[in-house]
Amino acid sequence: MSPRTPSFSQTTTLVARALGMAGSELQASFRAARHEDLPSIMDVRRRVIGDHLTWNDEQYLKWRYDFDGRSDARGRCLVVCHGSRVLGMIGAEFVRIAIRAERHDALSLMDIMVDPKIDGSGLGIWLNMAVFQSNPVVIEIGANPNSIGLITRLFDRLPDRREYIAPLTLKRYLSSRVRSKIIARVLAAPIDAALAAGRALTSRRAPREWHLHPIKRFDASVDRLFSRRSSPSDVMFERTAGYLNWRMFGNPRARYSVLGAYSNAELVGYAAYQLSQRSDGLRVVILVDWLVDERFGQAGIVDLIQQAVRFAAKDEADFVSVNALHARTQRRLWRLGFVSHAAPFNTVGVHFGDRERYAELLDGSRWFLTEANTDVDGIA
Repeated sequence: MSPRTPSFSQTTTLVARALGMAGSELQASFRAARHEDLPSIMDVRRRVIGDHLTWNDEQYLKWRYDFDGRSDARGRCLVVCHGSRVLGMIGAEFVRIAIRAERHDALSLMDIMVDPKIDGSGLGIWLNMAVFQSNPVVIEIGANPNSIGLITRLFDRLPDRREYIAPLTLKRYLSSRVRSKIIARVLAAPIDAALAAGRALTSRRAPREWHLHPIKRFDASVDRLFSRRSSPSDVMFERTAGYLNWRMFGNPRARYSVLGAYSNAELVGYAAYQLSQRSDGLRVVILVDWLVDERFGQAGIVDLIQQAVRFAAKDEADFVSVNALHARTQRRLWRLGFVSHAAPFNTVGVHFGDRERYAELLDGSRWFLTEANTDVDGIA
């Protein structure tokens, strides 16, 4: 944290004063959300998100966060309340960071929202700092124009995730932008042929022993796969059958398809993806997560991604999108015909209570993060 950042005690005093509270009252009002807080939480979110809130938010919040105090909760929503009114909320997912055989419990921050009526009070900064007090490792993934300065101030910034796109066809894109459908088809035909030829030239066969099948539900085989994952020295969120079933198949805001690669009936890799249609009519396959057995290494990751591209082409998608932070995979995406562009709000930040103990987690080149580690599912 920057030496210019005030202490938690100073911040508490300043924010409490802005809210018309005593510092002790502000701290006492910070607690885990309960069911009776939901209407007020949803009201704040409606006013912050506005017209972009297109999903059943109550259903989504109950899926992502625990309002019952369960010991097996996947996440928690923390609030600051004044009476029955929620002034601000910060949602977090409980994660385990894996590096080699080590595991570190951490919080991954998701929704941070403050009642628009008290913008400028500093409550957003205080909510983050309040979480820091009782959590040795805190991760943030993603920002918006209002929060990016706060993140830079409070977290150690890792490299941003980058979005990689592989165009499969321009036919539908040009048809939506050129008046004459005939002209659009004529213009698109040679480009689409070149794109297909490029995929054929760079494509390689999947390993002969692989058998590809859809996964409808993860079982213990994915836990074994994680234990023998390629590049175990990467810093990544732990994958388990329970977590992936919750994340991929229980999410009320988005549904995913998962392609499994098997060798001798044992799971040796998977790729999770989502086929969606944008508001402009273009069809996109979003590759959200993947994992491969160490015996296939980085080449196996290339094989999985190529299989996802082939499935996207069969589904008549217009392009494939990958949003990731993983240096080795990113280099291979370039070779597969993906092009990238900077996404300034795809931030990644880490905060440690003990910087010496967790120093190796500051090496951004070792992190492996995918879209499955975010909360953007189903948001256009």
